[in-house]
Amino acid sequence: MTSLSDQDIKRELGKNILIYPFKRENLKNASYNLTASKLAWSLQTKESIYSQDESDHEMPGKIIIKPQTTALIETHETIWVNSKICGTYHSKVSWVSKGLGHIATTLDPEYIGPSLITVHNHSNISIEIIPEQDTFASLMFFYLKTRSSCQDNNRPGRPEILKDFKVTPEQSQWFELPYRKYVIPLRKKLRKSLEYQTFKKGWFSYFLWSFIFGLLFCLVCILYFLIAHFKSDPKEQGDYKLFLDTLAFIKTPLLTAFLVQLVNNFNKYNDEVQIENEK
Repeated sequence: MTSLSDQDIKRELGKNILIYPFKRENLKNASYNLTASKLAWSLQTKESIYSQDESDHEMPGKIIIKPQTTALIETHETIWVNSKICGTYHSKVSWVSKGLGHIATTLDPEYIGPSLITVHNHSNISIEIIPEQDTFASLMFFYLKTRSSCQDNNRPGRPEILKDFKVTPEQSQWFELPYRKYVIPLRKKLRKSLEYQTFKKGWFSYFLWSFIFGLLFCLVCILYFLIAHFKSDPKEQGDYKLFLDTLAFIKTPLLTAFLVQLVNNFNKYNDEVQIENEK
């Protein structure tokens, strides 16, 4: 097997690898960091270990893993890989140094859904994780030498493992969203996200029209300068008078269009980033 670098993952993202929600900062040199969701249970009590201060809903809730206990946590990200890619889950050094280690597992080809990851708190103090913000495990991807011929039959998020745990109706509905179960809705969800679009295409494509108007304005100015200054003979300039007048006329609209497009696109970009962050 060959492990995928960040450039490999970028090339495969949206095609043979789907990760939603996708965050650029979670992509590392040869792995992708996974975020905890609010669905977390204690292996000992079978109860949820996610809590939130009911008096202050603006404060983020926390997953609290007590000392010497094991927790099962669903990832915030839904993942799908095709039949030529698999993966392995790894602990993060930042959490291992605090005493939190995960129990290693694998990502099979053709799997779709959130990942159910088991972690154990080896320390003598509680460890807190903020869902949908803190990453708590890393996923490495690998190319298979030949495509897998086995169909992955594991249910998205592995809810069958949680049959003895206290799962609320709301948590059960969480598993049933179409993009957590089916490839096409997941692909659409990813490709419509601003984070994915800016990551795959970059700022250039987002501000393409501003670039085009700016380039045209520069070309017009250069042509006007060349004709006006190198055709010093008034008679020669007369042959180009109509062309010069046209260039002079369109310079201002082009500059205005460039500035308007630049401001509008910048404002639109900021608005969409804010909307995406509020989801």
